[in-house]
This record gives sequence, structure tokens and C-alpha cells, in this order.
Amino acid sequence: MAAGAGVGGARDPWIRPAAGPGPARPLRLFCLPFAGGGAGVYRDWQRAVPGGAVGAAAEVEVLAVRLPGRERRLAEPPFDDARVLAKELAGALEPYLDRPYGIYGHSMGGIVGLALAHELARSPRSRRPLALFVGAAVAPNSLRAEPEWRGSDAELTGWLRRAGGTPQSVLARPTLLARVLPVLRADLAVFAGYRPRPGERLTVPIRGFVGAADPMVTAAAMAGWAAETTAGFHLSRVPGGHFFLAESGRWILDAIAEQLLAAA
Repeated sequence: MAAGAGVGGARDPWIRPAAGPGPARPLRLFCLPFAGGGAGVYRDWQRAVPGGAVGAAAEVEVLAVRLPGRERRLAEPPFDDARVLAKELAGALEPYLDRPYGIYGHSMGGIVGLALAHELARSPRSRRPLALFVGAAVAPNSLRAEPEWRGSDAELTGWLRRAGGTPQSVLARPTLLARVLPVLRADLAVFAGYRPRPGERLTVPIRGFVGAADPMVTAAAMAGWAAETTAGFHLSRVPGGHFFLAESGRWILDAIAEQLLAAA
């Protein structure tokens, strides 16, 4: 099967396949977006791999997860509970688990990735990931909700402006904001409402990435990820702020691919 075709192809609502045709790749990477984001935030990774990637990255098929409530799934209500979302997502990904894979989640996506990894580990039918990768994601034992998340639309919009990452073209258009804010509130509930179950730990390694100039998530806030696995946690500092994929995305993809290839 050609990379980019995917198992379900363009008709699968959950998966944005890798761009462009290419040879089948032995590894897969499922990518989960940050709060309010969509599968499109990983378009650069998806374009990079079929476009002449070398080394370990050439062995990885990047599949970006489309969550309900955004992009092609605007009409569907977003999830506001990480475990409920993980259960649905685990079932949707089952056809794609025919080869070794990893999971990457950015910010809120890191929490969803953790819940997903646990869900897959509990299923006797599912292949476990080789590793969980988290970027700019506060560790579960340090999660807390910012007051603006439960405030008015104006307060939440102000928080969005300070956080960065949301295009000015969206912030300046009330009609677009009216679509974005309910999804963002649900996503932030996913993030803030997750609590680890006592004694529940992954048996695969976790690797984290923190932006050197991130005003929202520090290395200290990510240190607690070590408590979520029995297989070790490693944290890498990378150039950029909270949305560091623009500055450091290609280096991160290469690092992830190298780790997956070594584990496989």
C-alpha cells in the first residue's frame, strides 16, 4: 500500500493521510493536535516525508488525527473527556495498527495521547505503541485550569491572543470565533479534566519536547511525565515557544523517527 493512501483513504473521518504517493513505510506516527487545532497543523510533517526525506524519517508514515468539531468534521460535537475520546479513537485506529507505530501529541494532544496509549494497552487485540511523544504538554499531575477557560468568550479570546498560535484572521472575525470557541472549550476540558488512575503507568518510554521560549509550559511542568511510565522519560529542549513546530518541527520529526526505528 502506498504511503499517503492510508487504510481508510480520504473517506476515513479520523485520519488525514500523508500527502502524495510513495512506497509503503514500515512505521507509522499518529499525531494529535493541540487544543482548538486540527489535523492540518501537521501538514509540514506530512509533506516532508514523501517529499524526499532521508534517514529514519523516510521510514515513517505520518498520519494526522482529525478530531470531531473541526475541519471536515465541523458538524460533529467535540469530545470533552479524554478517556471517552481515547476509547472512540482506539477503535477508529485499529485498522492502522498492522505495523509498529508511535503517538505524538502537542499540548492537549499529549494528554489525549496518554489516554489513548492506556486504552490500547488494555485491549488484547491492539498492538501497543513503541513510544509516546509529547510536546509542550503539562504533566498530568500538574494539570490545572486557567480561569479564562471557564470565563466569558471575551476572556477566552484574550487568553488565545496571549497564548499565540491562533491566526489573526480568526481572532478578528466574530463569525469564525463563534465556531472556534466551543471546540476550544471542549478541548480545554479534555486537558484540565484528566487525572491518572492510581497505579496506572505505561510500559513504553515517553519522550517530551519543551520550547526554550515557551511562556506556558516549562521543563519543570513536564518533569512529571516520568511518573507516567515504567520505561523511562527523556525531555529535549528545542528552539521556539509553545507552538514550536514551526521552528523545530523537522528536527523533532527526525528525532522521533530515529527512536521509533531503533525500537522497531
